[in-house]
Amino acid sequence: MAKQDLDALRDCVKNAIEKGSKRGCEFKTMSYAIIAELKRIGYSSPEIKDMLLEWNARCERPLLPNEQRRQLLDFVDWAEKQENCYIGCSGRLEEYCIGQETCTFHKRKLYSNRKATEQLPFDFDEVRKFLEIRYRAEGYLMFLILKAIRRIQLEKATGEMVFIGLRGIQSVIRDTDGHIIDLMTISRRIQDLVSEGMLEIAIKGKKGFLSKQANGYRFLAWTPPYTTQNNSIGNKS
Repeated sequence: MAKQDLDALRDCVKNAIEKGSKRGCEFKTMSYAIIAELKRIGYSSPEIKDMLLEWNARCERPLLPNEQRRQLLDFVDWAEKQENCYIGCSGRLEEYCIGQETCTFHKRKLYSNRKATEQLPFDFDEVRKFLEIRYRAEGYLMFLILKAIRRIQLEKATGEMVFIGLRGIQSVIRDTDGHIIDLMTISRRIQDLVSEGMLEIAIKGKKGFLSKQANGYRFLAWTPPYTTQNNSIGNKS
């Protein structure tokens, strides 16, 4: 494996690849982590399978050839069919963390997150104006949802991807703007924001704000579909 590719991985995964892993929970967690991390940096399924076999040879009590197909190679095929193959530092990998103070991936992630939260890919004032003209009262609620997601992005330094559940959005709006919006309405208004091209649901059902099941949201580059002079926007009924 090329050094630049190895250095692009999370430090705990890099350490596992270099030194091997113990059988049991560590082996299962790291087999998935290796797949997810190699997919993240662009490795193909055949390349991932080769790397898993090399890693297996360095592990405590390596899998025998008749076990490798079911527990490693078929696992790669399964992961290839999943909509999202992702593993984060929190949760499953915490037990194998080498320490955030020495983890180069953690340091790079912090820097990247801070940089990614500096500027939105659209003008908030233009967005609010557009939404309130096009959607009337619902447009104001849509703006509050965007503002709530942006608030979490800034407070948590999440970077480009913001993980937050519907209840989390509901809580932020309640606490910062004083409005209590039901979850179904929030869900519908989020779909409207997605349709308008302001927001993307990039990852579904991961751990997010308040440790609940959450979607991963990403703000999209958006420009108003009208000129400043005529402000011609079709209303949504």
